[in-house]
Amino acid sequence: MNIPQDADGDAMRRVLSHGSNVYRPMNIDFMVACSNVPTAEEVMSIARSRGYSTKISVDPEDETVTCYCTKRMLLDYEALVSAQSELDVIAEAFGGYCDGWGTFGNVSPSQQD
Repeated sequence: MNIPQDADGDAMRRVLSHGSNVYRPMNIDFMVACSNVPTAEEVMSIARSRGYSTKISVDPEDETVTCYCTKRMLLDYEALVSAQSELDVIAEAFGGYCDGWGTFGNVSPSQQD
């Protein structure tokens, strides 16, 4: 597998180094930075219509608002970049942006040491 040498590729390699399997789907969380809760609700509504599970989080310390958009998918570089681009387009209409992604992978507890 040829994984590009960039931030997304580095993150993919970290997930794989912990034993995740690229041929099994996993939940991947995409973080969308929003200026306020009403903006996050707009992003959430559109993201849901595109197949994402969503939730809004407000940081109690600095009051930053994040809309978490989760999709069950294969860990595939092109799919990750495409999802981030899709969410960027949605968020930009409301002054937000996709701020990366994360996952706990798909290693089952029985596979862990």
